[in-house]
Amino acid sequence: MQRLIFIGLIIWLVIYVLKRSLHKPNAAKNEENKSDKSNIEDMVQCDHCAVHLPRSEAFLVDGKIYCSKAHIQKK
Repeated sequence: MQRLIFIGLIIWLVIYVLKRSLHKPNAAKNEENKSDKSNIEDMVQCDHCAVHLPRSEAFLVDGKIYCSKAHIQKK
């Protein structure tokens, strides 16, 4: 009986170590994803239609934000 418990414990330990070694590459991927967060951009809202868009795509006219040139003309 003790021999079966010992063999089971050894098998469990081998599986545990293998799983831990396979998950280490995922940790490196998580660090890469964290560095991608530096590319996050603020979202702004169009004063005409209330659509949200990245700040780099918005038009700023007289202190107001618009999503398109057509909405600037409709102000």
